[in-house]
Amino acid sequence: MADRPAAEHSSNRPLWAAIAPELAAHAALGESLRTDIAIIGGGLAGMSSALHLSKAGAKVAVVEAATIGSGAAVASAGVIAPQLVRTTPSQVLAKLGAERGDGLLRMIAESGNYLFGLINDLGIDCDARNSGFVAPSASRNGQHDLAEVKRQWVPYRHDLKLLDGHEFEALTGCRGYSAALLDRSGGSVDPLAFARGLAAQAVKNGATIFENTPALSIVRDGAEWIARTPNGELRAGKILLAANGGNNPLHKKLAGTTLPLPVIEVATNPVSDAMRASILPEGQALTDLETDVFSLRYADGNRLITAFPANGDPSDAVLTERVNERLRAILTHYEPVKLDYIWRGIGQVNSDMLPRIVSPDQDMIAIQACNGRGIGINTLIGREVAKLLTDSSATPLITPQPPKRISGYFIARYVPSLMMSGARAVKRIKQKLRL
Repeated sequence: MADRPAAEHSSNRPLWAAIAPELAAHAALGESLRTDIAIIGGGLAGMSSALHLSKAGAKVAVVEAATIGSGAAVASAGVIAPQLVRTTPSQVLAKLGAERGDGLLRMIAESGNYLFGLINDLGIDCDARNSGFVAPSASRNGQHDLAEVKRQWVPYRHDLKLLDGHEFEALTGCRGYSAALLDRSGGSVDPLAFARGLAAQAVKNGATIFENTPALSIVRDGAEWIARTPNGELRAGKILLAANGGNNPLHKKLAGTTLPLPVIEVATNPVSDAMRASILPEGQALTDLETDVFSLRYADGNRLITAFPANGDPSDAVLTERVNERLRAILTHYEPVKLDYIWRGIGQVNSDMLPRIVSPDQDMIAIQACNGRGIGINTLIGREVAKLLTDSSATPLITPQPPKRISGYFIARYVPSLMMSGARAVKRIKQKLRL
């Protein structure tokens, strides 16, 4: 792997912005341009779609409001988690039916292996670590519940291992959990470097990318869609919306169809060799199954990356105190940490927490919400979208459905962040009572 630039210290931007290798910038759109397929959004979903569509022979152009990967990708922790969020395979089949449910489960089961295989095949330099993903549960019934989840995955995969609480603690150096699933196909990447690498490969295959080109509106003109931007317009027979929460203002049927989830991620100072040897010594990525989600991984050497559920905008000092409280309660080998990097973003979740693509209009598809699992799943969705848009004989693993506005959206939009921060507050009180 090529040498990576030394990290600069800042609490006002993501770690990834400091360490990702630089790639050539793309000019802004300044004219009227025609293409087969227009993509709105230059994140992981948009770049994977652009790559797979261009490899399939389609003429593709992408407009990105800022720079490649500057939205959800750079705001993420870079965890590859080929798992469902707060649901089970049997619940997916019951909700979606046998055909659609089966396709979605096969897609999720394949997503980790596909992502790491693609990175290897294309030679993308993004600190890819296929070291595994661990999903622990603190429930008293965790061992029974996760054994059942593992059993339900058997028709789709055989790479999951059930750990009891002692096995989990020995593997990770984390305590307070009753059981866990170890997913060998998961791991972590530098998400910004990955997005930029996908962009470079898409361009090599003929895609055109325009940065600093926000889509102001999208209108229908006969058989074409027109994406209007500040200094030009993009005309296309088909249009793909891949702008995360930015999709929703672009078509009236998308308004109120996903829920925002504020996310704070932090990167610590490099931890000591003793702490590194005790905590996640084999380098897996970890995200638990609790409402106040706890996650942990390494990046940029011995820096720990962890998410913090918070409602509002806590100061850096408050975050440092709260993150240390959390690590002290969970890690078997704890040493105080400083937060060298703090970054904030807005994720998007669907009401059922399942990956989804929707079709709000003729020849228009929107990739909708990542539900905290966007890196692996959106990469594979890009392949499936390319099948859908270029090969009428193909059977994609995920197919479009009509968009559905969330009932009581103006209240519901606050629920995800309130649930996470409320659960965190209750757990802090319990932890302090035990100390």
